[in-house]
Amino acid sequence: MVRYRLWQLWRALTGVVQPDEHAFVRALLTVDEQRLFVRLPRYDQRHALDLVTVLRRHSPAVADDVYVLALLHDIGKAHDDGRPLGLLWYGIAVLSRRVPRLYQWMATWLEPMRRHAHHERRSATIAQQAGVRPTVCALLRAVADGDDSPEIRLFQWADDQC
Repeated sequence: MVRYRLWQLWRALTGVVQPDEHAFVRALLTVDEQRLFVRLPRYDQRHALDLVTVLRRHSPAVADDVYVLALLHDIGKAHDDGRPLGLLWYGIAVLSRRVPRLYQWMATWLEPMRRHAHHERRSATIAQQAGVRPTVCALLRAVADGDDSPEIRLFQWADDQC
């Protein structure tokens, strides 16, 4: 577990988005969706693209909407003014989740932790307000609601791999 988390941190600090990945994003996302994706910090873009890679390898026939879900699922972690959730807050969230009452207390009193704790619902709301295609908004809401469909299970499995 520690090795995996260190790899995640290394990937966040050093990961880049390659030109072919930018082209993939432009080809897949609408203009409104692209605006949301480019607002993500590089480390969240890298995470989203890694998630798409896992999905493509594991289930190459997955619907494009699931790829869009993967690219936009963390947009709710950004502050309303566009400031990203910093890597330090990610670390605090990962560690505090091991003590659920602490995580819950922090999410009540610390705004960055509140964003982290509620980012799935925020992502669905932001996507809808930004004009993201309705089918993707429905998937984002399904993630936030904890729905148990094959698409959501596949997405969550792939997210756990990244």
